[in-house]
Amino acid sequence: MNRNLLNKFIANKCTSSEIDEVFDWFRKSRDKEQSKAVFKNYWEDTEVTDITDGEFEQRRLDQIHHAINLSQSERLRKGKIRFFTERNFSRVRIISRVAAVLLLPVLTLFIYIRFFQPEIFSMLSMSQEYEIVSPPGSRTQFELSDGTKVWLNHGSKMDYPQRFTGDSRIVKLTGEGYFEVAHNKAKPFIVEASGLAVKAVGTAFNVKAYPDDTNIETTLESGKVIILKNISGKKPEICDMKPGQHFIFNSVSNKYSLKTENPAKYVSWKEGRLIFQDDHLDQVAERLSRWYNVKVTLKDSELSSLTYTATFVDETLDQILEMLEFVTPISYTVSDRHKLPDGTFSEKEILICKKKKGMRN
Repeated sequence: MNRNLLNKFIANKCTSSEIDEVFDWFRKSRDKEQSKAVFKNYWEDTEVTDITDGEFEQRRLDQIHHAINLSQSERLRKGKIRFFTERNFSRVRIISRVAAVLLLPVLTLFIYIRFFQPEIFSMLSMSQEYEIVSPPGSRTQFELSDGTKVWLNHGSKMDYPQRFTGDSRIVKLTGEGYFEVAHNKAKPFIVEASGLAVKAVGTAFNVKAYPDDTNIETTLESGKVIILKNISGKKPEICDMKPGQHFIFNSVSNKYSLKTENPAKYVSWKEGRLIFQDDHLDQVAERLSRWYNVKVTLKDSELSSLTYTATFVDETLDQILEMLEFVTPISYTVSDRHKLPDGTFSEKEILICKKKKGMRN
């Protein structure tokens, strides 16, 4: 590779064929001494040049001084400031020369791929995957690149691409999520969760699929969704859902149910409300466990037959337990967290049992 071509490459003035020639030289160059000589000569001749335009130079210098003054004022206020010495300035000079040699070729490569190889650029930029996690005890709301709005419930996570490509928009859910899907008839939105896939176009729906739960549930608030069995890349259809319907699939029995219910009961969590409507106590215990990041256990199995109807907004766990104890024949004990051998702490545990005869509320 001759010196003129190298200069054009560093200055980002190469044509696409010249860039191909440079890359081909990098690929095929086996003479290390020749390569070292080319770059050594370029290094020796690289200098920090002066700007000849006096007015432009003064404006740029004023901007730099202004930035330095702002930076120094902030650092002085915090008691942190470092002064440039002659030695430091020499380092800055060296760094600027290194940047001239190393940074510009990288920038040139990016520009070449961006404008001359759009297929490669598209693959690189679209393939990036993200994961959003909603920790226990919190809810998370965000918006995807297509305009779809997502809410994640306690202890949930979702994997999704930076940009949706292909003929569908696929995300992977673990836990519970509510989706307001941006309408795109040509590119359906698909939520994959625990072996099922929920397919929608422009719809508002809820999906609940925690790893430790044998039931996978979907509640449709508006629009239409199709429930599919996601097996080995094939997605045979299970059923269609209409607004106001609640779907439950049991992964053990491999059977499902579909019935009409009040969607608010299943989607109100995104607004901070807990709604129970004729729910059995074991279901109440399960939801309280996730909501408050504790372990709620029923000591007596017959307690599962008790049902509750109530709505809670911003109540503490203690307040809810006191209410349950007041209206039904139960009592509860609370065990504090304790340190485990591995250094972590156990969950706080609530033990619910039958109220003994003679006990008063």
